[in-house]
Amino acid sequence: MKTRVFLRIFGTLLKLMGVLLLVPGAVAAFYREPTGVVAFFLTSIATLLAALACERLGVAEEMGTKEGLALVAFGWLGAAFFGALPYVFCGMGLVDALFESMSGFTTTGASILTESNAQGYWIINQTLADVSLASYLAQAADRSLTAAEGMLLNSTLLQSIHNATVGTPGLPIAGGGAIGLNATLGLAGRMALPEEPTYFGLLFWRSFSQWLGGMGIILLFIAILPKLGVAGRQLYKAEVPGPDKDALTPRIRQTAELLWWIYLLLSTAQVVLLVGAGMPLYDALCNMFAAMATGGFSPQAASIAAYKSALIDGIIVLFMFLAGANFALHYKTLYEDRTALIKDAEFRFYALIILLSTALIMIWGGLSGGILERFRYAIFQVVSVITTTGFFTADFDQWTPAARFVLILLMFVGACAGSTGGAIKVVRLLMVIKYGHRELLRALHPKIVSTVKLGSTPVRDDVLYPSIIFFALYILIFAVATLLLGAVSAGDPGMSMEALISAVATTLGNVGPGLGQVGPTLSFSEVHPAGKMLLFLCMWIGRLEIITPLVLLLPEFWKK
Repeated sequence: MKTRVFLRIFGTLLKLMGVLLLVPGAVAAFYREPTGVVAFFLTSIATLLAALACERLGVAEEMGTKEGLALVAFGWLGAAFFGALPYVFCGMGLVDALFESMSGFTTTGASILTESNAQGYWIINQTLADVSLASYLAQAADRSLTAAEGMLLNSTLLQSIHNATVGTPGLPIAGGGAIGLNATLGLAGRMALPEEPTYFGLLFWRSFSQWLGGMGIILLFIAILPKLGVAGRQLYKAEVPGPDKDALTPRIRQTAELLWWIYLLLSTAQVVLLVGAGMPLYDALCNMFAAMATGGFSPQAASIAAYKSALIDGIIVLFMFLAGANFALHYKTLYEDRTALIKDAEFRFYALIILLSTALIMIWGGLSGGILERFRYAIFQVVSVITTTGFFTADFDQWTPAARFVLILLMFVGACAGSTGGAIKVVRLLMVIKYGHRELLRALHPKIVSTVKLGSTPVRDDVLYPSIIFFALYILIFAVATLLLGAVSAGDPGMSMEALISAVATTLGNVGPGLGQVGPTLSFSEVHPAGKMLLFLCMWIGRLEIITPLVLLLPEFWKK
């Protein structure tokens, strides 16, 4: 690999990143959050300085295949690293910040942040409303808080100032020291803790990073950077998910532009509908970022359940479903053939899996209520998981084992090729099934000549066999990662087998919450730090669809 050629183009990518970091900084300024403004300003400066250094060290030559693969692989790592700095500047530990950032850019939606008490970044009013301040602080003081938790708890309580101010003892912080709290008692010495997030800018960044990663920050790079030439095609093939890398147009930059325009069009439509349904604009933007990217980071700790609206649930389901379909088909449906989606074999199989899974969960899930209510919760969770979004409207960890098993299977299936979703992809599963059927026929009739087809279109061998290899590698990496996570979590009695399996499945497939200790109402905060870094790698490998990260391990890759 030509390192200096790579550094030059990598520096240009970091410049784009540095500019984009100003957007959440502006949000923090709008909400008068000085900590957030400083955090994003410092991160933007650091990113731009790193970009300048890379460009100075690099040389302006055309990229080859190796440099293109390296840019995609290290581009995502660079985005995750610099995207983690705002979390660090706001008090989060580096490992947790890297996990949260990678989860954002890879559209995974697995979070370190907790929802059950005020030691996280936000608060659920239903759980903590009208709590005695003295009682609450006594509970909080039962354990040592991290520096970030203490700072955020302090900030949260300060937001609740209504009447007289009362000094409280400092809470112990892990690593030594204490944070003194000045909090306020409301009427009768009681207070209602705020439901809104403490850091609007930071929560906006979580969702915005998912939106950038959804269609792909490298694809955005291709769309706005002129004259990439052959290198642009290499980047496109390494970045776009799915087995078939054919472009919409002969010009890769034009294809990238078209895909981003469709992405913007659907994003705008979703925001308009959500606001029309009664969702606040800030929440509508954050939830749109997460839904279109199939990411799952919501500004509300209770996810979409917080809004308690069947209409909002329906809008979110629709756009998760569309985001999980092939965006090239959206283009063809809009501009070429209105029936393009229906004619597509993968899309039909995708819709069939959703309908069957919804029916099974309605029957086996143990859901309460009438048929419409059960359908509402079942289809939301099925679409959320198969598209690898990760939103939730119910605690599906409390459903029956059969229903949870259906959801685990959907974590492996994933969305369609060419979508913003992750995991194996519906088209690969369909090809593996058809290939298996063909081999069974050959065992029965050795002389038969049979071709694997998707609909009426024969599948080329250069598409079929890599898909089968991908399927095998995916299962192998899942098994190895689960074994390693089990090894580093050996001392944690709360990490059940179900939690281990779902933690790896959900991060490798870029899905979001898992089951058990990493379920929808909990978080990944209690996972061992080594386990968090393992899952960090799983998210990266899953987003880049395995092959690109594995290529970096070949000695031949690093030779000039």
